This record gives sequence, structure tokens and C-alpha cells, in this order.
Amino acid sequence: MQPGAVVEITGSDAEHMARVLRCVPGDRVVLCDGNGLDYAAELVAVTTARVSARVLSSAPSRGEPPVFLTLLQGVPKADKMDLIVQKAVEAGVSRIVPVFTARTVVAWDEAKAEARRRRWQRIAYEAAKQAQRGRVPEVTRAVALLDVLGTLGEQADQRGHLIVPWEEAGAQGLRAVLRGLKPGSVTVLIGPEGGLTPAEVSAAEGHGAHIVTLGPRILRTETAGLVAASIILYEWGDLGGPAPGWLS
Repeated sequence: MQPGAVVEITGSDAEHMARVLRCVPGDRVVLCDGNGLDYAAELVAVTTARVSARVLSSAPSRGEPPVFLTLLQGVPKADKMDLIVQKAVEAGVSRIVPVFTARTVVAWDEAKAEARRRRWQRIAYEAAKQAQRGRVPEVTRAVALLDVLGTLGEQADQRGHLIVPWEEAGAQGLRAVLRGLKPGSVTVLIGPEGGLTPAEVSAAEGHGAHIVTLGPRILRTETAGLVAASIILYEWGDLGGPAPGWLS
């Protein structure tokens, strides 16, 4: 969109701006196109059904990290995945792939699996807005772990580094591994309650995975992915401020 273009916001976003934020014509706002661009704009008309804004300028979104991070998350019990999706998006994860593993307890039919995916995608959308992300991370359909590992193996150049935190990894820490790798796209695999089996870890190793420890404490599945993502985005990304060297 070029400066001077008028855009319209409808639906729940327009109602939120009018009723909750109490926006009025003349207010300056920042709009996002969902493709990594932010637009400074001035409101020209506000109703609960429709908000019109005139674009003033555009710039790359500051809410997107320089690292494309995919989270392969073992599907947990109950509603834990809701929290995982929300916090992963806020932290800077770029894509979330729920996976069924040997120790996954839940089982869904096709209809329920799709309903869950839609729910998680809505949560990702709301979290992306709250965190001022430039893109809404995709939440895919839940897939079998061995199937997705095979797909990743065929797309190693796009997958980037594959990292698997595991409580039996020994002394090889995530930070040390990251400092020995070239920053780039990265995929993190987290097991469900009970963790990954040795056979699953071996399968990941067969696809080039780095098996690492996150530290001396055993983390819950809803904590481990957030911790791993935060460490990666601190070392390679923008958490804590721009990293020296490759981002400058």
C-alpha cells in the first residue's frame, strides 16, 4: 500500500477499536498487513462496523525475529496446547506443528483434529496481535512424528538446524551447540508428557538432529518449548536486544 491509500477495518477488530480503544478520527495507529510490513496510518472514520484509515508510511515490522523457528510440539493432554501456542507466538516462534508421538495420550478423529487446529490458529492470531508480530504464525494439522521427520529430512535446506532437547542428553547444552552453528532457520522438537522415547530420539538423530539438554531441571512439556525458543532467540535473534555481528 502506498502513502495516501485508504484501508478499511471491519468485523471484531473495528468493533474493538470503536468500543474498547475508543478510537476517533484523527488518531494515529499502526496497521499490519500480515506479511511483515507495518503501516503508520491516520483514522478518517470510525464506527463499530467499519474503521477507515489513511496510510502515511510503511516499514518492515519490528515484531518479527530474524530467525525462522519451527516448533514441533508433542500434543499434550487437556488444554495445555492453548498455552503453548500462545506463549510460543509471543516469544517469536514462526510456525507450530503439533505432533503425535509414542507417548501421546490424546486421540482425535479428523473432525476434532481440524477443530483443534482452527482453535489453535485463532489463539495464534490473537497472540500475534498482542505481541505486535508482523506475521501470524501458522499452526498446522497434527501429524505423526516419524512422518514429519521424514518430510524434514527431504527439506533439510529449508528446515535448517534440527534441535531436540531431551532429559537424557547428557552434558551437551543448547547454548554451546548454538554457538557452534551458523545462525539460520531452526526446528525444535519437544516431546509430550513423558518425553520422547529413545527410539524417537534416535530417529531424529538419523535426520541430523542435535540432541541437547536445557539444564539440570526437568521441564514440563508446556515449559520446555518456550525455554528452548527463548534461548535460541536470545543467542541468534532479538530477545534481549540485537545480537552482535550477524544482525548488525
